[in-house]
Amino acid sequence: MEKNNFEKYIDLFKPVMKAMHSLLGEKSEFILHDLSTTQSSVAVVVGNITNRPIGAPSTNLVIDALKKYGDKAEDMLNYASYTKDGRQLKSSTIFIRENDKIVGCLCYNVDLTEFKTFGKILDNFCQINTGDEKEQKPEVFAQEVSDVVEDIIQYEIEKADKPVPHMSRGDKLSLVATLEAKGVFDVKGSAETVARFLGVSVFTIYNYIKDVRSGLNN
Repeated sequence: MEKNNFEKYIDLFKPVMKAMHSLLGEKSEFILHDLSTTQSSVAVVVGNITNRPIGAPSTNLVIDALKKYGDKAEDMLNYASYTKDGRQLKSSTIFIRENDKIVGCLCYNVDLTEFKTFGKILDNFCQINTGDEKEQKPEVFAQEVSDVVEDIIQYEIEKADKPVPHMSRGDKLSLVATLEAKGVFDVKGSAETVARFLGVSVFTIYNYIKDVRSGLNN
């Protein structure tokens, strides 16, 4: 392909490269290659991560792909690359084709150094002391006491590890005993709430409470 014929791709891609660099910031770099000559293929540079000037050669990765696959070379997306001073980059190479012939490629590099450092800071910041996850109950930031009651009921039902429809009378009685020990029934209207969760009448819940309290007093 004639060198000057590549100008249309420069006109096409350069505004996009500037827009993407503006979006991603100074840790990004976009390079357009004219592959009519791999020895001096760099035609447009937006950003400065790898310090390559206009007229710099293609990378070994691009040259190897062209030698091995020719015009059938596939785009290479989000692969790791490294600068001479050891910084890790996330890079992509997208080939430009004309009549099924590769004529150029658009490459981008993102310097991950600061992102990785910040990632470690975030990981450390987000670490929490979970203790025994099976025993630890999430804290509830309720607006009404009924929210707390419902959360306690739901938690104890899930902890029982048996669907409500499969619960026997003994299972439900045991659940009511647990809720009684937690003081749930000291809250007005909680018996109705438990009845709703267990799919029984409120009178049944009152009988369960009576049985539990009678057993505690015996």
